[in-house]
Amino acid sequence: MKFLLKNWYNINGIVGVIVLFITIIFWKDMSLLQGLAVLNFAVINLHVFEEFRLPGGFPKFANTMFAMKNSPAPDRYPLNRMSALMTNWLSAIVLYVPPIIWPNAIWFGLAPILFGGVAQLIMHGIYNNILLKRFYNAGLAAVLLGHVPIMIVYVHYIVINDMVTIWDWVLGTLIMIVWYIVGVRIIISKTFEDINSPYAFSKDEMNRFKEPRK
Repeated sequence: MKFLLKNWYNINGIVGVIVLFITIIFWKDMSLLQGLAVLNFAVINLHVFEEFRLPGGFPKFANTMFAMKNSPAPDRYPLNRMSALMTNWLSAIVLYVPPIIWPNAIWFGLAPILFGGVAQLIMHGIYNNILLKRFYNAGLAAVLLGHVPIMIVYVHYIVINDMVTIWDWVLGTLIMIVWYIVGVRIIISKTFEDINSPYAFSKDEMNRFKEPRK
Protein backbone atom coordinates (compact mmCIF):
# COMPACT_ATOMS: atom_id res chain seq x y z
CA MET A 1 0.00 0.00 0.00
CA LYS A 2 2.88 2.40 0.75
CA PHE A 3 4.23 1.90 -2.76
CA LEU A 4 0.79 2.53 -4.26
CA LEU A 5 0.16 5.68 -2.21
CA LYS A 6 3.53 7.04 -3.26
CA ASN A 7 3.31 6.14 -6.95
CA TRP A 8 -0.37 6.01 -7.91
CA TYR A 9 -0.20 9.04 -10.22
CA ASN A 10 2.94 7.66 -11.85
CA ILE A 11 0.87 4.57 -12.63
CA ASN A 12 -1.72 6.90 -14.16
CA GLY A 13 0.95 8.33 -16.41
CA ILE A 14 2.10 4.89 -17.54
CA VAL A 15 -1.49 3.74 -18.13
CA GLY A 16 -2.22 6.92 -20.07
CA VAL A 17 0.70 6.41 -22.45
CA ILE A 18 -0.06 2.69 -22.94
CA VAL A 19 -3.75 3.31 -23.63
CA LEU A 20 -2.83 6.13 -26.01
CA PHE A 21 -0.68 3.77 -28.07
CA ILE A 22 -3.37 1.07 -27.93
CA THR A 23 -5.89 3.61 -29.21
CA ILE A 24 -3.66 4.52 -32.14
CA ILE A 25 -2.94 0.88 -33.02
CA PHE A 26 -6.55 -0.34 -32.83
CA TRP A 27 -8.33 2.86 -33.91
CA LYS A 28 -9.64 1.34 -37.15
CA ASP A 29 -11.07 -1.64 -35.28
CA MET A 30 -13.29 0.53 -33.06
CA SER A 31 -16.33 2.65 -33.77
CA LEU A 32 -15.68 6.39 -33.54
CA LEU A 33 -17.54 6.67 -30.23
CA GLN A 34 -15.66 3.77 -28.68
CA GLY A 35 -12.35 5.11 -29.96
CA LEU A 36 -13.08 8.52 -28.47
CA ALA A 37 -14.04 6.89 -25.16
CA VAL A 38 -10.75 4.98 -25.04
CA LEU A 39 -8.83 8.11 -25.98
CA ASN A 40 -10.66 10.06 -23.28
CA PHE A 41 -9.62 7.42 -20.73
CA ALA A 42 -6.00 7.86 -21.80
CA VAL A 43 -6.28 11.62 -21.44
CA ILE A 44 -7.79 11.54 -17.93
CA ASN A 45 -4.84 9.41 -16.82
CA LEU A 46 -2.39 11.90 -18.34
CA HIS A 47 -4.40 14.74 -16.79
CA VAL A 48 -3.87 13.25 -13.32
CA PHE A 49 -0.16 12.74 -14.04
CA GLU A 50 0.10 16.41 -15.04
CA GLU A 51 -1.64 17.53 -11.84
CA PHE A 52 0.42 15.48 -9.41
CA ARG A 53 3.77 14.76 -11.09
CA LEU A 54 4.68 16.84 -14.13
CA PRO A 55 4.66 19.66 -13.29
CA GLY A 56 2.53 18.63 -10.29
CA GLY A 57 1.72 20.83 -7.34
CA PHE A 58 -2.00 20.11 -7.04
CA PRO A 59 -1.85 18.84 -3.40
CA LYS A 60 -0.61 22.15 -2.01
CA PHE A 61 -2.83 24.16 -4.34
CA ALA A 62 -5.87 22.17 -3.23
CA ASN A 63 -5.12 22.50 0.48
CA THR A 64 -4.10 26.15 0.56
CA MET A 65 -6.17 27.81 -2.17
CA PHE A 66 -8.76 25.54 -3.79
CA ALA A 67 -10.50 23.15 -1.38
CA MET A 68 -9.48 25.17 1.69
CA LYS A 69 -7.77 28.48 2.26
CA ASN A 70 -4.62 28.01 4.33
CA SER A 71 -5.24 24.58 5.79
CA PRO A 72 -3.78 24.04 9.29
CA ALA A 73 -2.21 20.84 7.92
CA PRO A 74 -1.67 21.51 4.20
CA ASP A 75 0.25 18.28 3.61
CA ARG A 76 -2.77 16.14 4.55
CA TYR A 77 -5.96 18.15 5.04
CA PRO A 78 -8.47 18.16 3.51
CA LEU A 79 -6.81 16.36 0.56
CA ASN A 80 -4.33 13.58 1.27
CA ARG A 81 -2.71 10.77 -0.67
CA MET A 82 -5.52 8.31 -0.01
CA SER A 83 -8.40 10.62 -0.86
CA ALA A 84 -6.58 11.80 -3.99
CA LEU A 85 -5.99 8.21 -5.13
CA MET A 86 -9.57 7.14 -4.44
CA THR A 87 -11.08 10.22 -6.08
CA ASN A 88 -9.10 9.93 -9.28
CA TRP A 89 -9.10 6.16 -9.71
CA LEU A 90 -12.78 5.68 -8.86
CA SER A 91 -13.75 8.62 -11.07
CA ALA A 92 -11.90 7.00 -13.96
CA ILE A 93 -13.68 3.70 -13.34
CA VAL A 94 -17.16 5.16 -12.78
CA LEU A 95 -17.17 7.82 -15.50
CA TYR A 96 -14.63 6.81 -18.14
CA VAL A 97 -14.73 3.01 -18.38
CA PRO A 98 -18.49 2.39 -19.02
CA PRO A 99 -18.52 4.38 -22.32
CA ILE A 100 -15.74 2.12 -23.59
CA ILE A 101 -17.84 -0.97 -22.86
CA TRP A 102 -21.15 0.54 -24.00
CA PRO A 103 -20.21 3.25 -26.54
CA ASN A 104 -23.75 3.56 -27.88
CA ALA A 105 -25.16 4.51 -24.46
CA ILE A 106 -24.95 8.19 -25.31
CA TRP A 107 -26.32 9.32 -21.96
CA PHE A 108 -23.40 7.64 -20.18
CA GLY A 109 -20.88 8.68 -22.80
CA LEU A 110 -21.76 12.33 -22.27
CA ALA A 111 -20.91 12.25 -18.55
CA PRO A 112 -17.10 12.07 -18.94
CA ILE A 113 -17.24 14.16 -22.11
CA LEU A 114 -18.94 17.04 -20.25
CA PHE A 115 -16.80 16.53 -17.16
CA GLY A 116 -13.54 16.77 -19.09
CA GLY A 117 -14.53 19.22 -21.81
CA VAL A 118 -16.74 21.60 -19.85
CA ALA A 119 -16.31 21.27 -16.06
CA GLN A 120 -12.53 20.80 -16.22
CA LEU A 121 -12.20 23.62 -18.74
CA ILE A 122 -14.05 26.00 -16.42
CA MET A 123 -11.98 24.96 -13.41
CA HIS A 124 -8.53 24.69 -15.01
CA GLY A 125 -9.02 27.21 -17.79
CA ILE A 126 -10.66 29.96 -15.77
CA TYR A 127 -11.11 29.50 -12.01
CA ASN A 128 -7.71 28.04 -11.10
CA ASN A 129 -5.89 30.58 -13.23
CA ILE A 130 -7.74 33.43 -11.52
CA LEU A 131 -6.69 32.08 -8.11
CA LEU A 132 -3.10 31.64 -9.24
CA LYS A 133 -2.96 34.87 -11.28
CA ARG A 134 -1.39 33.15 -14.26
CA PHE A 135 -2.35 31.48 -17.53
CA TYR A 136 -1.38 27.90 -16.70
CA ASN A 137 -2.03 25.44 -13.88
CA ALA A 138 -1.24 21.75 -13.65
CA GLY A 139 -3.89 19.84 -15.58
CA LEU A 140 -4.74 22.55 -18.11
CA ALA A 141 -2.64 21.12 -20.95
CA ALA A 142 -4.50 17.79 -20.89
CA VAL A 143 -7.80 19.66 -20.87
CA LEU A 144 -6.99 21.92 -23.82
CA LEU A 145 -5.10 19.35 -25.91
CA GLY A 146 -7.19 16.31 -24.99
CA HIS A 147 -10.55 16.65 -23.31
CA VAL A 148 -11.82 19.68 -25.26
CA PRO A 149 -10.96 18.37 -28.77
CA ILE A 150 -12.46 14.98 -27.88
CA MET A 151 -15.64 16.70 -26.68
CA ILE A 152 -15.93 18.72 -29.88
CA VAL A 153 -15.59 15.65 -32.11
CA TYR A 154 -17.90 13.53 -29.91
CA VAL A 155 -20.68 16.13 -29.72
CA HIS A 156 -20.45 16.95 -33.42
CA TYR A 157 -20.73 13.27 -34.34
CA ILE A 158 -23.73 12.44 -32.16
CA VAL A 159 -25.55 15.62 -33.23
CA ILE A 160 -25.10 15.31 -37.01
CA ASN A 161 -26.03 11.62 -36.85
CA ASP A 162 -29.13 12.33 -34.75
CA MET A 163 -27.94 10.00 -31.98
CA VAL A 164 -28.63 12.25 -29.00
CA THR A 165 -31.85 13.35 -27.30
CA ILE A 166 -32.54 15.95 -24.65
CA TRP A 167 -32.76 13.15 -22.10
CA ASP A 168 -29.24 12.01 -22.99
CA TRP A 169 -27.98 15.51 -22.17
CA VAL A 170 -29.97 15.58 -18.93
CA LEU A 171 -28.88 12.11 -17.78
CA GLY A 172 -25.25 12.66 -18.76
CA THR A 173 -25.16 15.93 -16.84
CA LEU A 174 -26.87 14.36 -13.81
CA ILE A 175 -24.44 11.43 -13.72
CA MET A 176 -21.52 13.84 -13.72
CA ILE A 177 -23.00 16.06 -11.00
CA VAL A 178 -24.26 13.23 -8.77
CA TRP A 179 -20.94 11.41 -8.92
CA TYR A 180 -19.02 14.55 -8.00
CA ILE A 181 -21.34 15.59 -5.16
CA VAL A 182 -22.22 12.18 -3.71
CA GLY A 183 -19.30 10.01 -4.75
CA VAL A 184 -16.43 12.47 -4.43
CA ARG A 185 -17.46 15.27 -2.07
CA ILE A 186 -19.62 13.28 0.36
CA ILE A 187 -18.44 9.65 0.34
CA ILE A 188 -14.73 9.81 -0.52
CA SER A 189 -13.85 13.20 0.92
CA LYS A 190 -15.74 12.78 4.19
CA THR A 191 -14.39 9.25 4.63
CA PHE A 192 -10.74 10.23 4.36
CA GLU A 193 -10.70 13.87 5.51
CA ASP A 194 -8.68 13.91 8.72
CA ILE A 195 -6.40 16.62 10.02
CA ASN A 196 -4.32 13.83 11.59
CA SER A 197 -4.40 11.61 8.51
CA PRO A 198 -1.45 9.21 8.17
CA TYR A 199 -1.61 9.67 4.39
CA ALA A 200 0.30 12.95 4.16
CA PHE A 201 1.85 14.17 0.93
CA SER A 202 5.65 14.23 0.88
CA LYS A 203 7.70 17.43 0.91
CA ASP A 204 8.63 16.76 -2.70
CA GLU A 205 4.96 16.53 -3.70
CA MET A 206 4.17 19.77 -1.87
CA ASN A 207 7.19 21.61 -3.26
CA ARG A 208 6.08 21.03 -6.85
CA PHE A 209 3.58 23.81 -6.33
CA LYS A 210 4.72 27.23 -7.52
CA GLU A 211 3.38 30.04 -5.36
CA PRO A 212 1.22 32.59 -7.20
CA ARG A 213 2.51 36.06 -7.90
CA LYS A 214 1.63 38.65 -5.28
